[in-house]
Amino acid sequence: MKSSFVLMKIRMSDRQLDGAIVLIVIAVIIYTLTFSSFLLPSNVCDDIPYRDMRHDQIVIGITGDTSFQGIYWLPRKTKVIDLLKAAGIQRFEKFDEKTLHAQLSHGNDVVIDSGCKIIIREMDNAIKLALNIPININKATLDDLMLIPGIGEKTALQIVQFREKSGKFRILEDLMKIRGIKEKKFAKLKKYFFAGKIS
Repeated sequence: MKSSFVLMKIRMSDRQLDGAIVLIVIAVIIYTLTFSSFLLPSNVCDDIPYRDMRHDQIVIGITGDTSFQGIYWLPRKTKVIDLLKAAGIQRFEKFDEKTLHAQLSHGNDVVIDSGCKIIIREMDNAIKLALNIPININKATLDDLMLIPGIGEKTALQIVQFREKSGKFRILEDLMKIRGIKEKKFAKLKKYFFAGKIS
């Protein structure tokens, strides 16, 4: 019996292909950082109680000039000092007291520089998307938008032009004002975005 194969051609623009490659690379990096804790001594791993994502947790990144870089899953209303403790950092006297008690939000990136200065910023949108974190539709760049399945360069450009003309998307349903985005497609896209304040 002869096996039959169906060949499927998927047309992707160069920018979409580049975006797909970026997402794959980021996903591999995140996977490596997340599970690298298993390579640490057992006493260090015991100090990192939040490694598994649950619905009541937020995702926070640590980057910068530190050996504690990685992605951390922590309870909501976590403060910077809680994150540092979860990462295994035990001495805090060099850090600013006010910053240590700042509350973190889903998708924050905590940057620790060589001078022990802490900067709280947003993760890159490409990393957020790889972690299934919604991105702000009103701040996403053309390249960010093209990383999302179902959005090509033409649709991404229309979204940017809508913002330029209307100021911003007040609600996600405004996406259906974009040509080619109807209820069925909107239902697939809405999980990738938020328009107001993310919970």
